[in-house]
Amino acid sequence: MQKLNQDKGRAWGRQALLLLALGCFGISQGALAAKLYRYTNGEGVQELNTYLPPEYSQNGYEIVNERGDVLRTVPPALSEEATEALRAERMEKDRQQQWDRELLRRYSSVRDIEAAKKRKLAQVQNSILIIKSNMTNIKGQLAEQHARAAESERQGKDVPKPILQKIDGLERELQSAEEQLAEREQQFSDTEEKYDRDRDRFATIRPDRQ
Repeated sequence: MQKLNQDKGRAWGRQALLLLALGCFGISQGALAAKLYRYTNGEGVQELNTYLPPEYSQNGYEIVNERGDVLRTVPPALSEEATEALRAERMEKDRQQQWDRELLRRYSSVRDIEAAKKRKLAQVQNSILIIKSNMTNIKGQLAEQHARAAESERQGKDVPKPILQKIDGLERELQSAEEQLAEREQQFSDTEEKYDRDRDRFATIRPDRQ
């Protein structure tokens, strides 16, 4: 602790002497502002110098005049984590602003959003009904082919190849229809959530347009 205090005392002494010497030489304040730096060295001691050591530039520093007045303060460089967090924050802000502009461009009131939601959900629901109807038809055909296959087996015969091929094709069609149905049902849910978010956000930025 005593050594640190001594170091600090010597550092402040050097700063005072430097400022005094610069003042005696009559160097203009404008010239000094570009050359005089105050920074903290690796031992935590503040230094005043006419140049800035590169190894300390990332820790922040001050540019001062011959009287010690601060002309400019350069903050410490951000860590990688802080830089990434700041970048993410700016991206989110940009995304929010773009969303707001799009909402104001497309809609004039909350009622407009509710109407658009109703229309879109009706379209998706119609697709769901069509897929379900197709699935019912496929299941009916499958039941018919399975009945034919069972009849052949009851007669002690091999199931005809065309019937087996038909069953295989129908089962693949049914699987595809089931996947389409799941996609449309997810689309319905996603669409509902999207329009609800749009409605809530629009109500926030334009509470006068309900």
